[in-house]
Amino acid sequence: MRFCVGLPPFLDAFKLMWIALAVTVLKRRFMRGFQPRIASDYGFELAGRPTDSTLNGIVFYRGRFEPVLSEVVDRCVRPGDLCVDAGSNVGYFTLLFCRKAGATGRVISIEAAPGNFRRLATNVAHNGFRDRVEIIEKACAGAAGESTFYIHARNDMLSRMTLPGKGELDHWLMGGTKPWRPVTVKTDTLLGMLGNRAAEVTFVKLDIEGAEHLVVRELIAHCIHPRLQVALEAKAPNIRKTLEPFEAAGFHLYDLLNDYRWLLNARVNTPLACSYESIYARKFMADVLLTRLPLDAPAGEEALSGMA
Repeated sequence: MRFCVGLPPFLDAFKLMWIALAVTVLKRRFMRGFQPRIASDYGFELAGRPTDSTLNGIVFYRGRFEPVLSEVVDRCVRPGDLCVDAGSNVGYFTLLFCRKAGATGRVISIEAAPGNFRRLATNVAHNGFRDRVEIIEKACAGAAGESTFYIHARNDMLSRMTLPGKGELDHWLMGGTKPWRPVTVKTDTLLGMLGNRAAEVTFVKLDIEGAEHLVVRELIAHCIHPRLQVALEAKAPNIRKTLEPFEAAGFHLYDLLNDYRWLLNARVNTPLACSYESIYARKFMADVLLTRLPLDAPAGEEALSGMA
């Protein structure tokens, strides 16, 4: 499967069929004992079988997830940094943060879905990172308390505070009400989970499936580190509401060009500087990076010009 990803793009149709066939075989009963190392390109592993989670399957054959963002983290996070993974799923970016921030760094990993949280805890322990990660089983929200949380029955990468509306991409791709299972989870504000550590945070990955607009204002107000970078997925109908506070605060904006062709191809794009208006015009969603300093800032700041 990894070999075919390196083949030319004109073979994408063949590659898609081959990978789909391989995934089907992996799910068969006779393959239940197949438990290879699920090793990422960045030196950490995901525990379990390739079929235990969506991320397990992707990393098993592709070696990485969201390659542009992975490369940003790999090049920009420094030893000793404090990183936040809000909406961490089973912990891919949590583990990448741990590798880059090192033994002197710290990671705050937030996940509300019970099954994903258990796998997150297992992955942290599996990689020997318990001493540098705080895992929090809550949903990021506008207030502390409890809330109904919706988990997709067929895709463990989809969990939401609200059911998708008819105009949302998730409604079209994943269904309106039937595939979603409601559970009750604890909630808290982002500041409530960060406390007095907020000012030390240098990198935030915020992927909370459409609720990003509920937490960005307090993030900007309290995460005041001059090197702060925020990677987030802005979703309709709240793209403008999510990003306008960053525009008002003077953050630089980059499109992470997450077109998911990377699932079939090895080439990694470079983040593209763009205008806020171009992102506001997106119909469904946008994966973006927001930075207080430009990516090519001088005086020791890491540049991404060498990304290939």
